[in-house]
Amino acid sequence: MATQTQRLAKLPCIECGGGPRNHEIVREYEQQWSTEDDQGAATYQICICRGCETVRFREVSWNTFDLDSTGQPATSVKIYPEVPETERTSAEVDDFPDQVGRIYLETVRALNAGALILAGGGLRAIVEAICIDQKVSGRNLQEKIDALVANALLAKPQADLLHEERYIGNAALHEISPPGKVDIEDGLLIVEGLLNTIYTLPGRAERLRRKRQKAKAGSGRPVTKPRQAKASNTAE
Repeated sequence: MATQTQRLAKLPCIECGGGPRNHEIVREYEQQWSTEDDQGAATYQICICRGCETVRFREVSWNTFDLDSTGQPATSVKIYPEVPETERTSAEVDDFPDQVGRIYLETVRALNAGALILAGGGLRAIVEAICIDQKVSGRNLQEKIDALVANALLAKPQADLLHEERYIGNAALHEISPPGKVDIEDGLLIVEGLLNTIYTLPGRAERLRRKRQKAKAGSGRPVTKPRQAKASNTAE
């Protein structure tokens, strides 16, 4: 049921700029819902900026499927017209194989575009690409991840984290269930740690080793052959 209200809300305003501005909430409608597996609520608000009087529409929602780091329902706020958000930056991919780097960058782009199902599938595709590059075998992705541990490419705790990321990709691709944005960001942190372990750190360690050996070789004194005594012409 719609209600009249004089409450204020802090919203970013493209017209005024300079951070969040006071907006008057002139109309509000709340809707609750529940299913066998999930429940949540959404509040829809018509807001007017007290500076430039631009009319905005805000949606504040939560559900028990999308949880934050504390295990509580995460609140999602959407503003129309949309306010540009800070995009998630990607890691440097110079040390990654071409195919792995390409899939990783496309996954980050999908997250920034709000294509969460595609981003969830991208997390799984990154791991698949790593397994192909490292030539590990297995009947499924679970066995391939375990093979990475067997081949000493990552530690068991890292594999356990990677299995959690695998569940996100499975839900996105097999159940066509959009993961939460927080879940995708957590999954990216996990695969970035894996990429760092397998590709970035060994390459940098090798560069440090070559630099150390070069410095060691450059600081050594030139080696000269010992002088031989001239043969005497005087017979003994």
